[in-house]
Amino acid sequence: MRKDVKVKNILASLHDLGRLVEQKTSDEKEDLQQTRLLIQRAFEFDLFSIYQYDYLEKKLVPIYLFGNPFNLVDAVNFRLGKGATGWSLSHRKSLLMKSLGRNGKPGRFFVNSFMCVPIMINAQIVGMLVMGSFHEGKYDESDRFLLETLTPYLGGLLLKNYFNFEKEIIT
Repeated sequence: MRKDVKVKNILASLHDLGRLVEQKTSDEKEDLQQTRLLIQRAFEFDLFSIYQYDYLEKKLVPIYLFGNPFNLVDAVNFRLGKGATGWSLSHRKSLLMKSLGRNGKPGRFFVNSFMCVPIMINAQIVGMLVMGSFHEGKYDESDRFLLETLTPYLGGLLLKNYFNFEKEIIT
């Protein structure tokens, strides 16, 4: 969590996220952009992804990607939902990696802090939230807990947009 964040800002973000779920919009991209901005009030990250779970294909589908991974391993984690993200999905648990201890050449960055949290509603996975930083020790257990608190709101947003999409197909 960012050092300058106050509890009132976190509560304001929760309130704003709840209002975003309630709004009757049909622009999923705008909703997800607003979600990232609300979460970014509390966290610093270099990479941020939101996945929706496709029950027919039994896999994560990226619906919002922010930042550019710089190497193949990071690209797979953040673009395809593989590796640690896949583990988190299959075990239905949050995963926090505080320090991966990877260094690259000057000008090249590697993910050194990683966090992913399943987005669940009524014990069913509807998606996954993934954050990464090029700096070590960026996230801790309190960050994981805060994201676990935020993800049900995000689940409501994913379901709202999913139902809007289904409604468009039917009509």
